[in-house]
Amino acid sequence: MLRGFFGRRSRSVWTRLTYLCIVTIIFLFATSQFKTTTTHARFVPEPAQPIHSNNIPTDPRIHPNLEPPKQNQDSEQSDPRRVDSPDTLKIPKHNANWATRKVTQQPKQTKPVQDIVIHGEKYPKLTPDGKLIPQRRIIHLDLKGAAYKPEYFTELFAFLNRLQATGILLEWEDMFPFKGRLAGAVNRNAYNMETVENILKEAQKHHLQIIPLVQTMGHLEWILKLESFAHLREDARFPQVICFSDDDAWSLIEEMIEEVAEVHKKYGMPYFHIGADEAFQIGICNASVSRLQKEYTRERLMLWHISRTARFVKEKYPDTQVLAWHDMLASAMETDIAEYKLTELLQPVLWNYAEDLDIYLPRSTWMILKSFGSVWGSSAWKGADGPARYATNANHYVKNHESWVKQLSMVYKDFNVVEGLIMTGWSRYDHFAVLAETIPVALPTLAMSMETMLEGRPLVGNYPVTAELLQCTPPLDLGFTASGCRFPGSRIYELINEMYQKQMQLRTYRQDDYELNGWLSRVADEYSVSSHWYIDKIEQLIEMHAGPLEQISESLRFEMEKIFFKDTVDEFLFTYLGEDLEWLNKKRETIKKVSATKTFPKRPFVDSATSKMVSTSCS
Repeated sequence: MLRGFFGRRSRSVWTRLTYLCIVTIIFLFATSQFKTTTTHARFVPEPAQPIHSNNIPTDPRIHPNLEPPKQNQDSEQSDPRRVDSPDTLKIPKHNANWATRKVTQQPKQTKPVQDIVIHGEKYPKLTPDGKLIPQRRIIHLDLKGAAYKPEYFTELFAFLNRLQATGILLEWEDMFPFKGRLAGAVNRNAYNMETVENILKEAQKHHLQIIPLVQTMGHLEWILKLESFAHLREDARFPQVICFSDDDAWSLIEEMIEEVAEVHKKYGMPYFHIGADEAFQIGICNASVSRLQKEYTRERLMLWHISRTARFVKEKYPDTQVLAWHDMLASAMETDIAEYKLTELLQPVLWNYAEDLDIYLPRSTWMILKSFGSVWGSSAWKGADGPARYATNANHYVKNHESWVKQLSMVYKDFNVVEGLIMTGWSRYDHFAVLAETIPVALPTLAMSMETMLEGRPLVGNYPVTAELLQCTPPLDLGFTASGCRFPGSRIYELINEMYQKQMQLRTYRQDDYELNGWLSRVADEYSVSSHWYIDKIEQLIEMHAGPLEQISESLRFEMEKIFFKDTVDEFLFTYLGEDLEWLNKKRETIKKVSATKTFPKRPFVDSATSKMVSTSCS
């Protein structure tokens, strides 16, 4: 046809036009088809997140007979069992920003992953009325205060096993036998490496999974308080936060992590906690100011450090999952969390120790961290009811756990998996604070809190499992105790709560007794002037208060030294009983002087006191 069209044979004009139209139509049709095809190929949208590899590492939660679930692309991205390929871990910054925008436009929808098995039980484990029971129940042991003698761990681990705990979060701080330049910072009572390994073996023997906790940003007073490390402070005034942007500081953090991890990995280290909470000073030291030029904000600077710390742990120990407290993450923007790839590097631990978590840990906080997919909760069983609380106040902590039942049951469907509950037992609020409750004081509280979580409901003062375990019925009220209990350190529990009751009686006596305040005041102390008649009556009451407290002090020292190092016992008695005993002894001395005095000076003799004070002040 075409050859005829272009040949020499004559054709009519209409025939030529007809052929031309036909050829044009065919050409336009073919061209449009080609353009349509190439257009579809060019505008296929790129994935919102880097595509993950299909390699799934061994996960202890998945039963070996169960196949990993098939999921859509979004759920695969949020699945904590998956790891990125090396290429996707190093996306250029402009690509990361583009991906972040896509996340914002199309939020990742998380949902519980099917066929997850935790400790032999399918997740989620629910009560008959649908309350979530945490399948990992991790007990936090804080050794930065009232650290235990090595032999106590065996007895304690056996108790925790009977309590149905599944693991331990062990915060060594200065009790770990660090080497090299960290050796000079460790506690003089620090365990040696043989003791550390024996502790880990005992935990393993009692079927308790141990998670090490090493602070890597804040709460590093034990190092930064020392002159040799003071130059590494984020703020020169405050030995709390390390100048993590500094190369020397980062090297120190790496050393801490490696020294602790190298011994823990011998006994299984599925999790490593990097702390990363309450960093109150950020972006102040010279190295941080310089790094801010790249990270732009203090929040992003903090995320950068948490990200590289988690990455360091995961690269050194690929089978280990990284945990971090949530509070520094909760204030970050979701786009920044995505850019620093934190959802792929760690699992946040949402902590709060209040009695009403609806106020202090609202649902909005959980939703900020929804993109992580896997999360933990964290309650408290001691050390979170005031920095100077030393007596049992089980009611506060039990209410905290009752609120956690409500929280976990409310939010677990929003995540792939709520990994478990870490039940914290703080020894001090920080390295410089006084001792809080010692562990024997709080073990009944822990038992009641654990029973609450396992039952998934408030037990309204009725704790049959706890009563059987402790061989007594512990009260909930502040400072009250039960006698005849049987658990590690039960006699200390009884003595400290008895001490609290006696001290409250002494406080009332000192404040309200009119004879004491009228005739054994500071004037009597200073000038030995008072009425023999009233002094004789007061003496009996002073002895009534002093005798029992002195006996408690003696008994408490004997019992505490079975579990704690001598300096811990000295500190506890000095902090909580020393002042009362000093006051009582001073009143005894005044009584003795007044009783021996036969005559007294005429008034005004208080003027002499004023002159004496002025004279002393001037000198």
